[in-house]
Amino acid sequence: MRFRISSLTFKLFIICFVFVFGSVLLLSQLSYRFVQNEVRANNDFFIKQMLTKVDQYINLSFSSLQTILFAIDSSYEPGAEQLESLKPELQQLFELNLNLVRNIYVIKQDTSIIGGSPLTPAFDEPNEQRIGLQQEAISNKFSTLTSQPYFSKQSGWTVTMEKYLHNSNPAAVIALDMDLNSINNTLLQINRDDLINLVIVDAKGTVIAGNLGEAGILNRVDHTFELGGISSKELVRLNRTFQFKSADNENWTATQLLGSKFGWTILSLNSESFTQRSLHNLEKYFILLVAIGLLLSAIVAAFVTRLVRKPLGYLMTKMNLIKQGYLDVPIIMNRKDEFGELSRTFDMMIKQIKELLTNLRSNRELKRELEMQVLQSQINPHFLYNTLGSIGNVVRLGMHDQVDPIIGSLIKILEYGIEDVTEKVTLREELLNVRDYIFIQNIRYNHTFEVKEEIEEGLLEFPVFRMLLQPIVENSLFHGYSGGRLQGEIWITAYREDEQIRIEVRDYGQGIDNDQRSQLLQPGTQKRPNKRKRIGLYNIHQRIQLNYGEKYGLDIESEIGKGTLIRATFPSKQPEGGILE
Repeated sequence: MRFRISSLTFKLFIICFVFVFGSVLLLSQLSYRFVQNEVRANNDFFIKQMLTKVDQYINLSFSSLQTILFAIDSSYEPGAEQLESLKPELQQLFELNLNLVRNIYVIKQDTSIIGGSPLTPAFDEPNEQRIGLQQEAISNKFSTLTSQPYFSKQSGWTVTMEKYLHNSNPAAVIALDMDLNSINNTLLQINRDDLINLVIVDAKGTVIAGNLGEAGILNRVDHTFELGGISSKELVRLNRTFQFKSADNENWTATQLLGSKFGWTILSLNSESFTQRSLHNLEKYFILLVAIGLLLSAIVAAFVTRLVRKPLGYLMTKMNLIKQGYLDVPIIMNRKDEFGELSRTFDMMIKQIKELLTNLRSNRELKRELEMQVLQSQINPHFLYNTLGSIGNVVRLGMHDQVDPIIGSLIKILEYGIEDVTEKVTLREELLNVRDYIFIQNIRYNHTFEVKEEIEEGLLEFPVFRMLLQPIVENSLFHGYSGGRLQGEIWITAYREDEQIRIEVRDYGQGIDNDQRSQLLQPGTQKRPNKRKRIGLYNIHQRIQLNYGEKYGLDIESEIGKGTLIRATFPSKQPEGGILE
């Protein structure tokens, strides 16, 4: 075959080349975008996890510090002379919590203190700086309060937690100064110079702990800072993620998390340089991948064109014969590649079509039998789910004496349900199964659902499907008696009429409206409030029709406030083989 521009071979070459190269180019771009997004998403996830961990650390510290205050408060006995007796306990608590506090002390009425730190005697004189802490704690006697960060003569840059000492007279306050250097050291251990810096600020934008790194400069006077022209006070009010440029013109991203304690905000400062360096290295690999893809596209296109040209012509010739109706024409090619497999598969398909045409009648019957088995198999798991829920309610309500009887009833029902699905049972056996089911439901809902039976003589031995009545009775509980919240009677009646056997289940509950009644026998429409599909009534309806024809099945009559009647209709004479044509 000559190679011409207008030939199929050349067109196939162009198509393969464009397709392969376009695919490589598209995959390269998508992969680059995906990796880029993943890198940024991983960084964002890492930052959020880090902020969450810091918030958890602060919560844990708060709980520990609050426990210290409560321990002192609980050990205090009223009396002014008892304040001095707290000193040994203050010293012991201070030594046990050196990594969290600078001092633990009691502020007396004159603002002098009794403390646990060895440095307390140097600062135990009355101090005006403690007046605000004292008054605030006395005004909020039942709360643990936290001060704004400030510079204390005895503890340096700190935050004070205070609590009113109950039953103290004159009034006294328990206080402790946090060791912010400890928090700062913890944040420094988390910080990565090339990725993230962590800072904790209060509601006024004052730095409590942390390191700005190269993102900004800390004002040592008031412990505030600016990021990209935005002050820390304005930054806290924004409460969102934003990007800015540092003094050296580098891109940074600030992410905030409002802490669950103290009203503090945890701030992460993430440099974009690390992400950009990672992406820049990836760009080189993607350019190389595109170049390789260009060469590979030309090679693949030429190779595919060469492989396809001859076998394709042969297959087209044979398939045209089959198209004309010559189904006996063999097209098997003595090849071990895909074309050989295609020819063998096509021959096999023709043979299978012939077999399918021959076996169509017998397969139709088999299909109906399989549908019956599928419908039957849906009922048992559906009932088992509800019954196990009943046992769970019994145990949860502490009715342990009812566990053995309900399990016994469940065993009977399960033994009854796992028998041969194609084997019919008598109406008597179905009624016994319903009694076990009602026994379980009476215990489950702590109500009395009384089943009354009115069976015409001779019908107790009438053959019916296994698990016919239980889903219908369950419907009466669900729709008629509000899922077991109401109690009442359920009548089961069986009688002959017009050469038909009719089995009815009636309740005197709240009834159902016309829209809901019309949906009960439709597939995929019966759902509980928790969205679990209810298959019972539709299942029964389908099984009856598959066995006896569309003139038989279920009918539903209902009136709001008066109850619901569900009628199952069967032919009075059972057909041989169990299925009506």
